[in-house]
Amino acid sequence: MIAWWTGGAWVLYFADAPTLVKSLATGQAPSIAYIWIGILTFTTYIFAGWGREQVCTYMCPWPRIQASLTDEWALNVTYLRDRGEPRGSVKKMKQRADQGLPAGDCVDCGQCVAVCPTGIDIRDGIQLPCIQCGLCIDACDNVMKKIGRPTGLIAYDTDINIMRRLEGKPPVYKFVRVRTVIYVVLIALVGGIMLYTLLNRSMMDLNVLHDRQPLFVQLSEGGLRNGYTVRVLNKRPNERSFTLGVEGIEGARLEVVGADQYIGDRAVLTVDRDTTREFRVLVFTPADAKLPRSTPVTFRLTDTTIGEMTIVKDFFKAP
Repeated sequence: MIAWWTGGAWVLYFADAPTLVKSLATGQAPSIAYIWIGILTFTTYIFAGWGREQVCTYMCPWPRIQASLTDEWALNVTYLRDRGEPRGSVKKMKQRADQGLPAGDCVDCGQCVAVCPTGIDIRDGIQLPCIQCGLCIDACDNVMKKIGRPTGLIAYDTDINIMRRLEGKPPVYKFVRVRTVIYVVLIALVGGIMLYTLLNRSMMDLNVLHDRQPLFVQLSEGGLRNGYTVRVLNKRPNERSFTLGVEGIEGARLEVVGADQYIGDRAVLTVDRDTTREFRVLVFTPADAKLPRSTPVTFRLTDTTIGEMTIVKDFFKAP
């Protein structure tokens, strides 16, 4: 059921969600929707239901990225070997302590392995499949509380500090390093670019596709006609009215199938909120126009209310 819900949610990104949900429930949705929901349900079930840790280990890029970003000063989920070894049952470790022998805090309960999403044993050291989720930390802390020992046997620590404690030295932490400064600068730069792009993004879009066959039509009076498929995208939450015009050929005339009206030589197009609307556009040239085989033309789309504008360049084809 979870896999089916995930697959269905992905399909809803590519259509109007409420309408598609109703169509799916009544059996009236297009067959491609059912096919893709089936495919995504199957793959999700295989990867999340059966693959699980193999997907994290062999397919997910995060472990490789994480390994390349960290160094010996990075805080990672770490088993404190200096405190936990030698490991053994509570009874066995108590006997060793009574005999004056080294006794670690790890009781070898295996809870850290049981809760690990990728099935690794953190006591074997930092490993590539580790996703730094910290579930082993919580599991180990719970066990330590139950047996009356200090928590933190598994904690976020560095390789350097483990070695320092083994040598009897106090732990040292270096949060500000060349690596971390570079990361902060990169994150700030990327975040700034994303914010600038978001604040300055266009709330409308225009796509023009020239007919492939025929490239042009010779009219009886001697003029030429080219056909285009034009898609207008309205990204605002309200209905908008646009004017569409063509530039680049003197005396060219534009006709739009489905246009609401014309203002001079420009067609008025209405597009509903958050919607893409497709139009059939025909461009005519005068009979006396002398044109090369390909002439650059510009389609200009303008919001009639706020004046927002976008242009797309294409070509007018001739013999």
